[in-house]
Amino acid sequence: MDSAELKPETKRGRVRRCLIEPLIEAGFRKLGNLKADRHEAFLVKLADHLGYMEEDQLAVLKSMLVYRGQGPSKDAWPSMAHIMSLAETVSPRPVEEHPTIVSWFRSARGAQAKAEGTLVAEFLFLEKRKRPPLSDGDWRAVRERAADWARQVTLIEERQARGAAAQDDHQWLAWYRAIEARAEGLVQPTTGAA
Repeated sequence: MDSAELKPETKRGRVRRCLIEPLIEAGFRKLGNLKADRHEAFLVKLADHLGYMEEDQLAVLKSMLVYRGQGPSKDAWPSMAHIMSLAETVSPRPVEEHPTIVSWFRSARGAQAKAEGTLVAEFLFLEKRKRPPLSDGDWRAVRERAADWARQVTLIEERQARGAAAQDDHQWLAWYRAIEARAEGLVQPTTGAA
């Protein structure tokens, strides 16, 4: 038995086996003006970005990409943006695996959002848009949603305390608490606050 057979397959390896190698076998090539080392770096980055996808999801993505080659012969790799857009259609990338979003919550902003009560609203904004709130309108929407949800949490908890909460109340609060736990899991713990 070969020692390579004993090692578990990495996420990068799964993407190479299920997506990159089959597309190369189908005739995909690097764009003509791209240097070989840059193309290899593109494939490594692609494998890293798609590592969250399962085999069946990669198979669907492969079937979508095979007809979307670039260049005059339609046999060159599409852009990263195009591939990632299709991948999001097949299987949205979990927030917890998106480096930009993780770094947002691990920064001072995560603790600040928690203190301001906007953590869940920011988390869902970032999950949906894959970017932080940038404009005044974005921030206003996040704060309004956070305030609405804070009122909803208070109302449901009061109903629960009186024994008057409906099934919908319990379900909504369970959904909210699950999102809150995911968001809090990304926030960098504070050490020795001053």
